Amino acid sequence: MAKVFNPVKSFGLVAVSAGLVLALLLGSVVPAKAGPGEVVKVGLHAVLTGAVASAHLYVNYGTLDYFRYLNETGGLDGITIECPWYDTRAEPARAIATHRRFVDAGVILEIAYTLNNIEPNMASLVREQIPVIMTGGSSERTVVKPQPWVFCGTWPELFLPAFAYDYIKGSWVEERPLRVGIMAIDYASAHEIIDGAKEYAPAFNIEVVGAEMLPMFGTLDSTTEWMRLLSKMPDWVFLISFGQTQTVQIKDAARLEIMKKGIKGMGFYPMEEQAIRIAGPRDTEGWFVIRHFPSTKEVGLPGMKLVQESAKKYRDMEAIGIYLLGWLGAQVAAEGIRLAIEKVGIENLSGAAVRDALASMRDFDVGYLPPISMTDEWPIFASLLRVYRIHECNLVPASEDYVEIPYHLLKAQDLEKYGIGTLPAGVDISKYMK
Repeated sequence: MAKVFNPVKSFGLVAVSAGLVLALLLGSVVPAKAGPGEVVKVGLHAVLTGAVASAHLYVNYGTLDYFRYLNETGGLDGITIECPWYDTRAEPARAIATHRRFVDAGVILEIAYTLNNIEPNMASLVREQIPVIMTGGSSERTVVKPQPWVFCGTWPELFLPAFAYDYIKGSWVEERPLRVGIMAIDYASAHEIIDGAKEYAPAFNIEVVGAEMLPMFGTLDSTTEWMRLLSKMPDWVFLISFGQTQTVQIKDAARLEIMKKGIKGMGFYPMEEQAIRIAGPRDTEGWFVIRHFPSTKEVGLPGMKLVQESAKKYRDMEAIGIYLLGWLGAQVAAEGIRLAIEKVGIENLSGAAVRDALASMRDFDVGYLPPISMTDEWPIFASLLRVYRIHECNLVPASEDYVEIPYHLLKAQDLEKYGIGTLPAGVDISKYMK
């Protein structure tokens, strides 16, 4: 059947997109007037429209708001950080065009939230010597050795199941292997998580009984996929999805009463406050979530008050987790620039100098994570993960401490392939782990 153009629906999409862009513009970074007038440019690969916009909008807000706060409080000793941005829609072709614009504009660092915005530009990033802050996990396609140009928020997706296995095995008492099923979306990084789940299951005496795939968006019912998976009798289900499809999967799981059957569920991609509230307290209650950044409800963390105040001041909203993730990426970017200026001076500042500074960062305290230390072998700024559980539409810690790194079980060839070496010398993370 031929596709019918609906002008009413199309106008609605345009209006929504224009509204999102206008909202971001109204909250974009305004250069501070104080100081000597020097400006450093950081390019943001924004995602405001397209298939994954709902999962990225607030991350953009967090990044821009941190730079705005920094500039309003004096910048980097009077130096302003200017943050030009373009809506890439998380589409590779747009990401390439955006990167070229950033090169022409003279940015010395880029920030992105999806691998779709980074992977197409890897050769150019190295050639142009522009490092990238990526607030999620990396892929083997972003690894450049011996000097990385992509600094990531957490471990590559391949290793995330090993963290989850380390946690769920702690409460397993039966002699038989624990059975894990997977509900995922057809997305590149989701496939890497599935590969990791299968590859590392034997090391934990775990059996992966099946993986069901659904489209990223447009899913209206997942009953068939759930029934196929439930027929294989999993003890845990790993949910690798976000946005609208995730909501459908969670509500269908509740309707099929999987938790009443004794099955536990764990989400890998962010199950954030707005998505949890859409699904509702009855359907989300009891789900676990593994993540590398805290819940914004953890107001006792020293740096969380400022994040909450920023969201209220600049957006008139309550800070949520992915807003915090954008704030984190901007904090790390600014600290890398500060360290580079300290070493080479503003007159000699370059992307290469910022890259070197990021790789020499030590004990940078953002106020809500263990202090960040990075090297060429360890280009990860949130190297520990924590498990949360959804209770009354809030994310609450499921354990007091972070999940221990099952480093001794990770395969050397995988660590090498993903550019992961040993922890920076002198860094002690044992006090944060269970």
